Amino acid sequence: MRSIFTIAILFNCFLISAQTESKEIQLQVGFKDSKIEIKRGKKDIFVPLKIVFENNLPKDSLSLYNLKINSNEDETDITKQYYQLHFKTTALSNLSNNESVFLEIVKDTISDRKRKLVLEIELTKGDSEANNLNKASNKKIEILIESYKEESLDGYKYLAYVGTNFDLVEGIRASDLFFATNVFSQPKEGKNRNVGFYLSLYGNRAFTQTDSLGAIIEQRKVEALTDSTSLRTLSRDFFATTRVTDNIGSYISPLIRLNWFKSNHPDRKLNLYYSPSLEFVYRRSSVSFNNLGIGTADSTIVSQSIEELIDTENIGQNDILPVTSTLSFTRIFNEYSFNAGLIGLFLALENKTISVRVHGSVGYSSNYNRVFEDNFRVSSIRQSSDIFFSGRAWVTDSKTGITLQAEVTNSAINPRPFFVATLSKAFNFKKIGEFFQPIVKP
Repeated sequence: MRSIFTIAILFNCFLISAQTESKEIQLQVGFKDSKIEIKRGKKDIFVPLKIVFENNLPKDSLSLYNLKINSNEDETDITKQYYQLHFKTTALSNLSNNESVFLEIVKDTISDRKRKLVLEIELTKGDSEANNLNKASNKKIEILIESYKEESLDGYKYLAYVGTNFDLVEGIRASDLFFATNVFSQPKEGKNRNVGFYLSLYGNRAFTQTDSLGAIIEQRKVEALTDSTSLRTLSRDFFATTRVTDNIGSYISPLIRLNWFKSNHPDRKLNLYYSPSLEFVYRRSSVSFNNLGIGTADSTIVSQSIEELIDTENIGQNDILPVTSTLSFTRIFNEYSFNAGLIGLFLALENKTISVRVHGSVGYSSNYNRVFEDNFRVSSIRQSSDIFFSGRAWVTDSKTGITLQAEVTNSAINPRPFFVATLSKAFNFKKIGEFFQPIVKP
């Protein structure tokens, strides 16, 4: 009788303990989002899926529960060969809050309809299900997969460019960064059309300019022979100069339509504009002087004492030292130009396939150039006025955004030509953030 009573008491305690445990369990394992949208592309895409996990169980009890993520085949219409979930069944004791599992969407370059993938969270305890204990709100997630679409530029009005300069003088090779931003606002058509404008901000490098006889440096040396005679020596060294110029500028031009090449053909949107312009250019130049090893020295005996010779020819102390034959040096300096193009034409051909822009301008230029004196020992900034002319051409493919650009600028009175050629990729401003995003979004 006593043993039966003891068994009854233990059984009641077990039931009370089980009921208490089931009431106190607070277990929530779910996805942070219930629905997301992604787009397939030419490369595999890794999408992080965050799991929110909250509980009040001790770690020993958590190790009894396992987490699985399964696809709901009834609601999923994408085949398994096009996706892979990088996640294996794991115990809840190994799971932390806001943990991410990664879904890989396989690349696809064929346009298709939108696909859907539905993933569900499943809890098990041993060989039995424990989903009834999971109180999470998002136990499944719906992933909408947009089909691949070949991207193209959405118009040519607001474009940014990133690429490289080409130095065709030194050989066809890419060198240094090129960037630009162009805003092309065309005037509206009609009787009450307004005036459009073209704005450009850019940074590029001009072709390397090399002159094998670019500089001749003279030095005079005097020596006393007797009290009344001296030896005067004039030496010349020939240097090759190499100039590399980086340009950073801003350019704005109003656009006034000229109906000279008017066409109603949809694929021949050719427009010509009268376009006076204003431009500011900052130039940073580096000029290297490399001794060619070619020198001459002429000596003459003069019937003057050395003091009289120095005083007569005004020879300074820096001038009586001979030039070292191995001398090579570099000068780096800044220059500025303000260009006002009074006469300018802007030609634009744009359609769904290509954009071609050609701009020519002639006008007044105010230059602030560095001038070297005293055998390149002394320099100063001098302002000079000139007449400049420039020509620019941009060719952009709408599908790839690949852009070829060429530019030439020169002056009439004091010629200083600058040639630029660049290869870059154009993209719309709305895409500029993608260049600074990580491969896997948080």
